[in-house]
Amino acid sequence: MHEIELKLQIPEQKRAAIVKAFETKTTQHIELHARYFDTADSKLAAHQIAIRIRKEGNFWVQTLKGAGENPLQRYEHEVNLGESTQAPELDLSVYKEEPHALKLLKNALGDDFNGLILKFETIVQRAYRVVQFNDSKIEICLDRGVVQNIDEQRQIYEVEFELKQGQISDLIQLTQQWVKKYHIWLDVRSKAERGNLLAQKLQVSPATTASPVKYDKKAQPDLILKQLIAAALRHALPNFAAIADQIAEPAHYYQAYLALRQLASSLQLFQDFAPAALIQHVAQLQHLLKTTHQAYLATTLYPAILLHAEHAETADLELHHANHVFTQTGCTLLVLELLAFSLNGADAEPPRKVKSSIKKQFKQQIEQFTADFANFAQLDVAEKCQVLSHIQCWGDALALCTPFTIKKHLALYVELQPELNESLDIWVAQQHAYKYLVSAEQQYFVLGWLANQIPSQQAHLEITIKKLLKKLDV
Repeated sequence: MHEIELKLQIPEQKRAAIVKAFETKTTQHIELHARYFDTADSKLAAHQIAIRIRKEGNFWVQTLKGAGENPLQRYEHEVNLGESTQAPELDLSVYKEEPHALKLLKNALGDDFNGLILKFETIVQRAYRVVQFNDSKIEICLDRGVVQNIDEQRQIYEVEFELKQGQISDLIQLTQQWVKKYHIWLDVRSKAERGNLLAQKLQVSPATTASPVKYDKKAQPDLILKQLIAAALRHALPNFAAIADQIAEPAHYYQAYLALRQLASSLQLFQDFAPAALIQHVAQLQHLLKTTHQAYLATTLYPAILLHAEHAETADLELHHANHVFTQTGCTLLVLELLAFSLNGADAEPPRKVKSSIKKQFKQQIEQFTADFANFAQLDVAEKCQVLSHIQCWGDALALCTPFTIKKHLALYVELQPELNESLDIWVAQQHAYKYLVSAEQQYFVLGWLANQIPSQQAHLEITIKKLLKKLDV
């Protein structure tokens, strides 16, 4: 079976209010003590698989979990091991008659199932109740406790919404109500992932990268758009969580930035087919995109520049705004809206030709490039950034819709992308460096270095632009 749930983190200032919300007559309480197993080199974790034995009241339940088709869904197989005062032994023989479970284990372990050892434990006090919402039954859980091994323990304090019966749209709608009231924020990381990090003495998982988007070019545009948005969210959400938890590395900022670009490009590319409410999110995505890009530069470009300064070791980069943007209520509600759209069934609609619309979009974009580039040298920094961002979105669209694109256009963008990206990074940095550099000395050095790069960068870019226009036959 598959479980469908949303996990959200609770701001410290809202924890008392959340606890109070669970003080109802229908709320039940249970202690959950779980033991998680893996190989010494964490093969199960590498395949996004978790096996645990958990004490639930008086009973022990063995559970195998694996990745699902979307960020809300996980494959789950449970077997009740009965009552016991001691934790029973792990029993992998129960999966012999479960084809999907067996396939997951073989993909991770091969034919050797004997190397699993206890890696970590979770001890959680759970308060939970099932509510009727519209036509659906949804379980709401408050989990408080720790994940631990013999060396260390880390806190768990989160709320989960699991769809027991009914519609995903109801699950998301109820979650949105709680987000608005308590300002909780979405976090796709599981307890198993947190425990595996603890076992490996790590703070954060590697940044999640994009996976190829597979879709049928003959499908209706509504379905294609859902698949593109779902792929972008699979790419984005683990990186958002690391940033929100203030444990992100530069790669998380960069991958979040790329995922947001893909989201914005998907919506713009299919604007002729997407609901108006969805298109209205583009402006909010562009704001998140800019903030994440600036944060990426603050973790990469600015430190690299400051290495040339006499006092580079005193650099103190302030990423407060970027780190907190993904915990904000507006951002969480936006992601939930996108999730709802990507997961709802395709609407019945008359057949429409996607290819002609996509070609029309590309033609309009190329015409816009021509107008923008005619006066590029006279544009101010902000306007140049806007033009280059526009090119990036066009390149994303080319990559997203390869069945509908002209191959030479995509090859050209791939060839020119590094120089375009470098130019955009420099101009964005010039606009926003002061936000991320604490001392006046740092600002003076970094802004001076950037200013020295711009004349030669612009000269090279103008040559690139002429080459681009010529090869686009405009």
